[in-house]
Amino acid sequence: MIKLTRVPSEKQNAPKLFIISGGPGLSSNTLRDLDLLKRSFELMYVDIQGTNGSAYTGKKSFAEIVSALTGVVLNESGEKFSLGHSFGGFLAAELFIRKVVSGLVCISTPFTKEALSAANDNYNLNKTSALSEAEIEWSKNQDDTSFSKWLSEYGELYFKTPRGKDILQYDKVSARYFKDNRSDVLDKETILSSLAQIGSKKVFIAGKDDKLLPVSILENDSQLGKFDFNQIEDASHFVTIDQPVMVAKIIETKLLQG
Repeated sequence: MIKLTRVPSEKQNAPKLFIISGGPGLSSNTLRDLDLLKRSFELMYVDIQGTNGSAYTGKKSFAEIVSALTGVVLNESGEKFSLGHSFGGFLAAELFIRKVVSGLVCISTPFTKEALSAANDNYNLNKTSALSEAEIEWSKNQDDTSFSKWLSEYGELYFKTPRGKDILQYDKVSARYFKDNRSDVLDKETILSSLAQIGSKKVFIAGKDDKLLPVSILENDSQLGKFDFNQIEDASHFVTIDQPVMVAKIIETKLLQG
């Protein structure tokens, strides 16, 4: 169910950073701009349920995925942190709540119903003809090819840099993982109250120009969880694609100092 891609650190005895992609159904390849963090961490890219060659082991609940991921992380030694983008932020947060990692980074994660409602509204308001066509194709075929094509056509809803489209269109996605676990986004608001009770390192990063999830709503979500909130200029939902250097600097500063 879970595959790890390990990128050794340039630094001796570096802490491990478990990096979990969004979707659900996107692969860790969507976050590989974070490879530059190997200067400070041993990077552990996580792929789940059919993404990027990981095994699809039948429909699994969110709780089952969290349990399996927890076991994988516990098998690793040393200091460990978790990072999740969008949906991946829920999984990263659960690792932190379970105290199997000592620090957490959530990027563009929609914890509240308000955030999810805004995403739905913005999707419909900013839907291009190409996105509409890709959505129809996805609805008809429900396969990996139509899934990645649909997501790649989100355009500025997702990213400001043009290469974002190619990254998503050719990603090694899992449509089955998406269909099985998409509804898991609907009941994750309670995670914030659990996070608020933990005083350790909690970092939230959002793009100022996120056209899917307004940065003001994401900041409010972060405050409910008592995160250290960081807004990045000239970046949309995939802030790691738009501004990887700035994202990396924030992560290193917040997790490794103090």
